[in-house]
Amino acid sequence: MDTRSSFVIFSITNLKYWGRSEQIISKTLQLLNDLSVGYSCVRKLVKLDEVQFMLNNHTSEHFPFLGNSVAITEMRCRSMFYTSLGRLLMVDLGEDEDRFHTFMLPLTG
Repeated sequence: MDTRSSFVIFSITNLKYWGRSEQIISKTLQLLNDLSVGYSCVRKLVKLDEVQFMLNNHTSEHFPFLGNSVAITEMRCRSMFYTSLGRLLMVDLGEDEDRFHTFMLPLTG
């Protein structure tokens, strides 16, 4: 496991279990955002099971700060979260409409 993988696992753990701490969420999402900027890094990260979990399970059940009953400060973190997820999704998406619709399901249904 390389360092990036460890950071992603660490980030997911923070987002899942510290979902009520705006400071931890914000700093964790900044780390995830930084990791998702470089193309070669994203290509490696998207292959991780943990990243696939995030792409397929971005709901308040798994990430409490995505819920409807959270403080406004926690809601502000969502844009950074979805920016990072969007980068991770788009790197290999191509013309795969089913994968895109699967990603959108938690947002639309």
